[in-house]
Amino acid sequence: MLPLLVLVAQLAPPAPSVQPAVPAERSAPIVAYAGTLRAGRLELAQLSKRGEHDAARELCAALLAQPDFDAQSELERAEALYAIGLARGRAREIPEAVEHLHRATGLAGSNELGRAAAYNAATFLLQGAESLRAQVPEIREQLGLPPLEPDPATQAQSASGAQAPDPLDVAREAYLFARRELATALRCERLADDVRANLELCVRRLRELDSIERKREEQQQQQDQRQRDEQDQQDREQGEQRQQDPSQQQPEDDEEKGQAPQQQDPSEQQEPQPEQPQPQQQDSQDESSKDAEPQSEQAQRPLSPEEMQRLLQQLQQIDEKAKEVEALLRERRRQPVKRDW
Repeated sequence: MLPLLVLVAQLAPPAPSVQPAVPAERSAPIVAYAGTLRAGRLELAQLSKRGEHDAARELCAALLAQPDFDAQSELERAEALYAIGLARGRAREIPEAVEHLHRATGLAGSNELGRAAAYNAATFLLQGAESLRAQVPEIREQLGLPPLEPDPATQAQSASGAQAPDPLDVAREAYLFARRELATALRCERLADDVRANLELCVRRLRELDSIERKREEQQQQQDQRQRDEQDQQDREQGEQRQQDPSQQQPEDDEEKGQAPQQQDPSEQQEPQPEQPQPQQQDSQDESSKDAEPQSEQAQRPLSPEEMQRLLQQLQQIDEKAKEVEALLRERRRQPVKRDW
């Protein structure tokens, strides 16, 4: 029975990164493995389990560099690629691990080795998605983890004007890849409980990220609404101050007061002469101007607190009467119409 990597997300801590590790520069070219593929993959499994990832990476390259690698049987090559995929996955080199496991699945088909390769490829992708999930700020807060340190590459990208990718979007994309792989593994092995459990975990994580994104949108909408309300409140307060501040209306009052005696001075008013064609119209204009002056002064005079209170009461009474009329109209619309047939 081939070993399977069962994901236990609740117990395993998130890995720091899912990016492929950059191998150290080699001064000498890759030397092909001298032994058989069977001996090489067994040695590779031991190095990988002991955590000697650098030595395991060199052995992977040596196995693939064998001149007769393509001449080996499909089963031998599939087993070797499966072992290489497991070793690269344990070293957190997720893309390389998935690539070799896919090649193993293609050679092995739907037998036990092919099903194991498909399952482990999906599981490695899910592990990588779990690591990316731990970089979402809201998730880190839920897990009690400290905020991430600013990435120099991200800061340089932001300084250049380019928008840095959102960790939530990156994690969602990784879960979507993992879900597709898990669905493929489930079709290959329909009765595997581990595949079904991982697929359910992937779906739950996607729903969780969608919920976080909806909360972000709601918070942004609430913040925009608060800003609009504050701006409206400031505009209303400034308008009330302009209406109630007498210093802003004083120049107009003084000007009108200075003009009022000129309009009301009886010495300047001349009686209509016989030669004037419309004496009555002139008198009516003078009287209307005299009547309009006290009204304009009263309209510009600021209301006293008692007058403000009476005005508010009148407005309230008007609103109550309007509601009574609306209720009466609704009641009439609900009454059935009498039919005479």
